[in-house]
Amino acid sequence: MSENLQHGSAGGLILGIESSCDDSSVALLDIETLELKFHKKISQDAEHCAFGGVVPELAARLHTAALPKILEQIKPELPRVKAVAVTNEPGLSVSLVGGVAMAKALASSLRVPLIAVNHLAGHVYSLFLSQEARLPAGVLLVSGGHT
Repeated sequence: MSENLQHGSAGGLILGIESSCDDSSVALLDIETLELKFHKKISQDAEHCAFGGVVPELAARLHTAALPKILEQIKPELPRVKAVAVTNEPGLSVSLVGGVAMAKALASSLRVPLIAVNHLAGHVYSLFLSQEARLPAGVLLVSGGHT
């Protein structure tokens, strides 16, 4: 992590994009306070229900439509973004592609670093957002076999 992204840096946000399966999600995290400033998730449950499960190609198309709608809501905050973080693994490959492409375009246009995030590691690291880490620690993480 570059020096200007460390916890305690003044006045910046990290924009996060998640599209590993069938939910499109965008968040803004304050680098200084670690406060979640914005979070919006658009679920695709209704669209996939008729098929009895997630249809990867449909999920990818729906991400392409949903992510710009969510990002429009945070447009005034974009100048404060110091980095863009995006889920790059594991997940449905066609779903990940849309989120990664959107994140790359944003990071490039904002001239900020792009941070690749392992979706499962993110679940583990989230344990330490609201409290000091008590190490050593053990974590059991179990996931499905969809990749």
